[in-house]
Amino acid sequence: MPKWINTLAASIAILLPTNAMALEAPKVFQADYKLSFLGFKIAKSTFVSTFSGDTFLLNGSLKAAGLARMFDKTVAQTKVSGRLADESVEPLDYELNYVSGGKAQMTAIRFQKGDVVKTENVPPLKKRGANWVPVGANDLSAVFDPLTATMIRANSPREVCNRTIRAYDGEMRVDLKLRYAGMKPFSTKGFKGDAVRCKAKFEPVAGYRQGRRALDFMKHKSRMEIAFAPVGSSNIYAPITASIGTQVGTLRLYATRFAASN
Repeated sequence: MPKWINTLAASIAILLPTNAMALEAPKVFQADYKLSFLGFKIAKSTFVSTFSGDTFLLNGSLKAAGLARMFDKTVAQTKVSGRLADESVEPLDYELNYVSGGKAQMTAIRFQKGDVVKTENVPPLKKRGANWVPVGANDLSAVFDPLTATMIRANSPREVCNRTIRAYDGEMRVDLKLRYAGMKPFSTKGFKGDAVRCKAKFEPVAGYRQGRRALDFMKHKSRMEIAFAPVGSSNIYAPITASIGTQVGTLRLYATRFAASN
């Protein structure tokens, strides 16, 4: 699976509560997901968030599953540390260790007050050509890593979709522009209730090659939808299902566990 698809899947698969819901926030929250393509399971992921005072530590894993393991032994381990601010979550350190096609990669991002102050890729990113859209300093302000990017705090389900998600994975900067599409019932381990559906528009911002067909399709033709569910009685929402249209089929994400424990 291409890295940017895995990053996109990861960026719509995690929740971090804020201090505003401290009395109701779980100390530990676990979300498990399966990823399928053309009806076949291709990956599974687990994300566990642990909270202590105003700090958090998030650990996640993703690995190829089902038929995909016959062709690609993709495995990813990721972690984020940060703090809970009055109005938001502030990541401090993000690290991704990623193995695909027998090749290992590491990405580390350091944040300060919502801005990226350092990015490290091992091995270093390759030199890009003239059609490459470089990442500028302005692109790295008020952004989140792929795991904390989809935290949604809202006073009503409709408000969940009234925003643009800004994410940076160490190479590529993308926006996901959300709009309200209605409600739907959903049930999985740890959750049963209504989820809010958001249509999403994919916008590559920087860190990509112009003219790349897969990205052009994602930007102009892809049908994307993310459904968010509330955690307990809080005003924090997290993704519980997602569908992403690609040139060769639809990628689907589904929560198999969405549960908190104290």
